[in-house]
Amino acid sequence: MKAFIDNVSQTSYVSAIVARKRLLFGVSLVFLIFIAISLTETEDPNWSHGSGRFSHITAHNGTLVNGTFPYGSGGPMRIGKGYQRPGYERPLANGLPLRIMAIGASTTRGDEGFDNNGFRRPVRDYLTSIGNPINFVGPHRVGNMTDNDIEAWPGARTEVMHHRAEHSLPFMKPNLVLANLGSNDCFQNFDIPNFYKRYYQFVEYVLEASPRATVVMGTLLPTTETERFNASERVVEVNRQLRRLHQIFQKEQRPVVLAEMTGPDGIHAENLGPDRMHPNDAGYEMMGRIIVQAIIEADARGFLRPAEPVHGILPDGDLERQDEAYRAWAEAKRVEEAGAKEERGGRDRGHGCGAQEIHGRDRGAPAAVGARGQKR
Repeated sequence: MKAFIDNVSQTSYVSAIVARKRLLFGVSLVFLIFIAISLTETEDPNWSHGSGRFSHITAHNGTLVNGTFPYGSGGPMRIGKGYQRPGYERPLANGLPLRIMAIGASTTRGDEGFDNNGFRRPVRDYLTSIGNPINFVGPHRVGNMTDNDIEAWPGARTEVMHHRAEHSLPFMKPNLVLANLGSNDCFQNFDIPNFYKRYYQFVEYVLEASPRATVVMGTLLPTTETERFNASERVVEVNRQLRRLHQIFQKEQRPVVLAEMTGPDGIHAENLGPDRMHPNDAGYEMMGRIIVQAIIEADARGFLRPAEPVHGILPDGDLERQDEAYRAWAEAKRVEEAGAKEERGGRDRGHGCGAQEIHGRDRGAPAAVGARGQKR
């Protein structure tokens, strides 16, 4: 029997089957090793600037960040699985109202665009079209759209916008922050090697001041301007830092997504305006589309959460503006009616004095007539 089995195992048919199994096993093993390597985060060997690496970012509270995010006293917040939509035509997070604060400088304001709405209008138009109530919030109003509130200052660097946000964000509590910061750091050539520290502190502050917020961090637009600022290389460097920061926020499970403004589907030189720094109208539309894709990713990751209730802030910015217009009309009407009432009161008081004088003269008239009659 053993001799029979040995003879069979030596046939070419059986040998081919054994060889094929060995080949499949080898291919499977290589495939598994490849997956394991691809899932392992590798450190960028070229990532080091100044005196510190990203494992030693100084947090806003003065502590050092070493692989964790100092998020209050409760430790890192875990993010659950998001609402899975079958298509982009469905509302995000089951129709969750989004209170959005757009934070940045002149590009966030929509400068050089024909209506100063910038990327906010395409973002709002799309999200409302799929069923999400939208309310842009901020201390300023820029653009001809109705819901045009914003937190943006032309020429402001990252640390300046951090300071400005401290005066608005805690009181408005947005659940979605669209951040486009860093261009003016590049144009003013302000401490580019340590840009990542300022940006990290900004995001840290946003998540502390508005704990239900999700941050959409946009990379910077390319610039071809060379006569005044010549900042194209600095923009490339800052974008590299922003992408690395996003990887760290992902590792720390922060509610942060990246809106990649460059690359094959991003903004190019032909999408810039005459100043070769701000987008043209088509460029702002593209920015809006890229931001929408990032918000959709945030929904898929389960980042979007209901905004904290704030007195006077409605879920829909257009309705809020209508309510505001009605209150202004009602107040003007009240003032007008109060003025009219005061005027009527003044006339009535004046008429009252005249009536008394006339009545007094009338009381004396019969005696005079009688006297005159008697004289006659």
